[in-house]
Amino acid sequence: MVQNNADVIKAFNNEEEDIIPVSFWRHFADSEFIDALAHPEVIDLNVSGHKRYIHSINPDFVKTMTDGYFIDPSLRDRDPKSVDNLRIIQPLSEDHEWIQGQINLANNQKLAAGDKLTFYTLFSPLTILKWALIDHEKEDLFLADKRFADLYEKDSKAVEHALNVIGKDIQSVVKALSSSNIDGVYFSTQEIQDGRVKTFEFFKNVIEPVDTSIITEINKYFDINILHVCGFADATNHLEWFKNYQLQVINWSTHAENLSLKDGKKLFDGKPVLGGFGNELTDVLYSGTKDEIQSEAKRLVAETGRKGVIIGADCTVPRDTPEDHLHWVEEAVHEI
Repeated sequence: MVQNNADVIKAFNNEEEDIIPVSFWRHFADSEFIDALAHPEVIDLNVSGHKRYIHSINPDFVKTMTDGYFIDPSLRDRDPKSVDNLRIIQPLSEDHEWIQGQINLANNQKLAAGDKLTFYTLFSPLTILKWALIDHEKEDLFLADKRFADLYEKDSKAVEHALNVIGKDIQSVVKALSSSNIDGVYFSTQEIQDGRVKTFEFFKNVIEPVDTSIITEINKYFDINILHVCGFADATNHLEWFKNYQLQVINWSTHAENLSLKDGKKLFDGKPVLGGFGNELTDVLYSGTKDEIQSEAKRLVAETGRKGVIIGADCTVPRDTPEDHLHWVEEAVHEI
């Protein structure tokens, strides 16, 4: 294992590494979209899940899950599929329990992580809004992207207003987290998977400005942070559009985007990179043998090098990923 945080910080600072860090993460609630304000028991489940998992996996750093806080309360209070409702939503007060409760969650997750560097997950306003547009128990995830595009076609100003409001709420969460014990933020963003809004114009005029406002706030309070350009469920993104996002470490779906860690490091001007393993059920991390998994781990390091390289996955690993598989990656990488 990595012996101390100094070894991890070397990687995050884009320095040559004596030992290459490894970390994976997963959800602990049955559904990450449960409302923590209505079901506070999910917080105990979240924290206890992290505690057991960290003890078992012993990752070199911890990226936490915010199950229970995925949907902004402004989008739960009234139907967000109505542009009339989107026009009138307002930012939450800084003392709102959805904001303040995340300080408590972050501190308890940090207690579970102990001395390990700990990164708290936050999502982009577009992701939060699109997630609010479907029933996650009954409807397909990509229906959310279609509904988002439908709303934008119907009333772009209403959607942009809602995104800015959600963005202000996330900035308030960042400010609140500055009083917690976490070490940084893992900021997840993604293009909408619908051709009507999957354009450079939409990215520059809508996605980038609202994301940048949050990134500025993140960097105001935390020195080392991670950008995740999400390729969950085979979503794709124009990664080159995200090059101006000023976060320190970059994580993306090497498999969905067909872009290796090595080539991604070049694309992002040599910044530290995180990932390499696919997170689907058909990928080697989930379904491979020990020899297959360790061979892939060694191949990733041989291909990418050991300067600013952190081994992990494209995204969250499935809940039932055998923990031995994660240990096999750690063992192989740490022996290199």
